[in-house]
Amino acid sequence: MVKGPGLYLDIGKKARDLLYKDYQSDHKFTVTTYTSTGVAISSTGIRKGDLYLGDVSTQLKNKNITTDVKVDTNSNVSQQN
Repeated sequence: MVKGPGLYLDIGKKARDLLYKDYQSDHKFTVTTYTSTGVAISSTGIRKGDLYLGDVSTQLKNKNITTDVKVDTNSNVSQQN
């Protein structure tokens, strides 16, 4: 008995899995810089389809006090001491 090539979808399944399985189409980048005075500035951007999201966070250290400030895409400001 001779088998045919099978369903058309099954032929390219391995190739599709190799190209698309566990592949995230979102793009993300993070840039962080530090100063000698104890300030850390970090910027993160994410692209999800046509939507761009981003935030900027800073960490300020002075003696025994550390303050974190974060601003996101919607201009929400959050602070932690």
